Amino acid sequence: MRKKSTRFYEALKPINSLGIKVVLATVLACYFALLPIISFGQTANFKGYLKELGNLNLSNDLSSVQYNNILHHRLENNFVFSNGFEFQIDVRNKLLNGYTVRHTNGYADLLNQDPGFVDMSWILINSENTILNSSIDRLQVSYFKGPWEATLGRQRINWGKTSVWNPNDLFNAYAYLDFDYEERPGTDALSAQYSWSYASSLQGGYKFGNSFDESVLAFMLRSNWGEYDLQFLAGNYYDKLIFGMGWSGYLQSAGFSGEVSYFQPKIDLFNQNGHVTATLGSNYMFPNSTFLTVEVLYNGGYTQNQNPLAALVTPPTANNLFIAKTGFFLNASYPASPLLTTKLGFIGSFTRSVFIVIPEVSYSISENIDLTILAQLLKGTVLKNLVPEPNSLFIRLKWSY
Repeated sequence: MRKKSTRFYEALKPINSLGIKVVLATVLACYFALLPIISFGQTANFKGYLKELGNLNLSNDLSSVQYNNILHHRLENNFVFSNGFEFQIDVRNKLLNGYTVRHTNGYADLLNQDPGFVDMSWILINSENTILNSSIDRLQVSYFKGPWEATLGRQRINWGKTSVWNPNDLFNAYAYLDFDYEERPGTDALSAQYSWSYASSLQGGYKFGNSFDESVLAFMLRSNWGEYDLQFLAGNYYDKLIFGMGWSGYLQSAGFSGEVSYFQPKIDLFNQNGHVTATLGSNYMFPNSTFLTVEVLYNGGYTQNQNPLAALVTPPTANNLFIAKTGFFLNASYPASPLLTTKLGFIGSFTRSVFIVIPEVSYSISENIDLTILAQLLKGTVLKNLVPEPNSLFIRLKWSY
């Protein structure tokens, strides 16, 4: 059976590399050509934002300063049809310039890497000083009928319960330090769900790959017990089998959530040991409106990365979520006024010299314009010698429409 599966996927490779791209181009051409038609008489929603993000990278003694800039536009389109179908397409355009563009060989190729089964990322401008990258991170068709829901295409399948590290998020784990990507990455998949109550459902998902060992096939049962929402999952996670559970609820007045996943290699199944990756999280609102979040991680699948800085800002795998065997997260948020919010976060490890300080201030200038000032200060022996400028300051102005 395995050989047949491999041959089948091998036969699909030419289609994946050429035919699917032709189909995708045709779908996009039809979409833009028929936009006025499909909007007429249907529920159509258009929204998006434009963000200006300036970034200063600083050495500890301030002797070295680097500047980068990103102009980021996102357009979100959703169409709801009367026969139960929905169509969604979201497009991101990022115009980058500054020190990193000028001094990093192959930076455009790095930005152009699409993690999905179908390549939906394009470099439109690649000059010495400027790169323009356009990508589609949502392209999905959904069908709803009674308790049934099914979605095909690039989508977000969110099975996480905790805030920073998600061993239950098998399809599209995300990097917490990539704060400018609020929507979080999607995956090319087929998903379906049957719900028999507001808190009980059976979900399944299949993430496309060139072979079964390059894909994810998993099922999750959700239910409710007392004040807790519970989930149990099992399936195929690339070259491993996965069994896990997660929960969210309350311990008196404090929120309490967690995720546990066990990953078992399929090769030599009964002679290899698997590993557990788990998180525990809690949050609490104090009387003065300070909101505190705490989370700890046991990263059972940890393998040392040659570039830990890159690993911190790119989506991890569900079985190896951090650059250390253990991790902790502490964040406090305080609304100084109805328009001004301050935050202070810490990320670190109990077993490796890693410590990241994340102060943040957000101000609502108007109903649809927000200003954010945020820093990421990298400390510890693992990170301090990695780059000469371990401190980053970000200033972001966001206009939503």
